[in-house]
Amino acid sequence: MLFGLVLIVHVLMAFVLIGIVLIQGGRGGLSDALGGSMAQSLFGGGAATVLTRLTASCAGLFMVTCLSLAYLSMARGRSVIEQVPAVSPEALMNLLTDPGEGVPSPAAEVPTAAAPGAESEPPVSP
Repeated sequence: MLFGLVLIVHVLMAFVLIGIVLIQGGRGGLSDALGGSMAQSLFGGGAATVLTRLTASCAGLFMVTCLSLAYLSMARGRSVIEQVPAVSPEALMNLLTDPGEGVPSPAAEVPTAAAPGAESEPPVSP
């Protein structure tokens, strides 16, 4: 429950942070193409200060959600590495050299079938 809530906040913060960075006025970058002057009309003359503080706040919250997700996933004990069965090096070599039943070897012949509608003998011309 808590993990899902933190994950939703994390994804939302990622999108908000992307949007804030794109709105900021830079030196003729992508913000001009996406309406960089919109930030000045939206936040007034001190848009750079407001957007800088908003970016810092969102980045801080994003880092907190990152650390929270890492801690919560560790507390859940659902590591992918722990779910993989341990294989000895000898068993791994046996598996690589002898794939077992049901797996065709590379040298096995592959039967070829005629294309649908194709004749088996070429037509004879008169």
